[in-house]
Amino acid sequence: MNSSRRSFFKKSLMALAALPLIKSTEVLAEVACPQAAPKDAKALKKLLEADSSTGKRLDYVANAADSKNKKYKKGDNCAGCNFYADKKEVENYAPCSMAANRYVASCGWCKSFRAKK
Repeated sequence: MNSSRRSFFKKSLMALAALPLIKSTEVLAEVACPQAAPKDAKALKKLLEADSSTGKRLDYVANAADSKNKKYKKGDNCAGCNFYADKKEVENYAPCSMAANRYVASCGWCKSFRAKK
């Protein structure tokens, strides 16, 4: 019985020690946005620009954290959207069916966001 109690406390302390590491990776993920433009010619040619007519219609931003739209919720981004074609992803950009299959940034966001189920 004593050894299982010791084991429990060891594992608990190890988990507590790992928490700052988990938090720091979340911060690093946020710093990665906005992303650099893709080098892939096809993705670059079909890239959705926020100031294009489609981008304006969707209220698209390449960095979700920059969104001023009241529908935006922290943590939502294109990579987590149902319309983001992650199977065709190239350099963290993929076609979006709501944006006429233009390539959008995985950390972008638009008002048509629908969370993947």
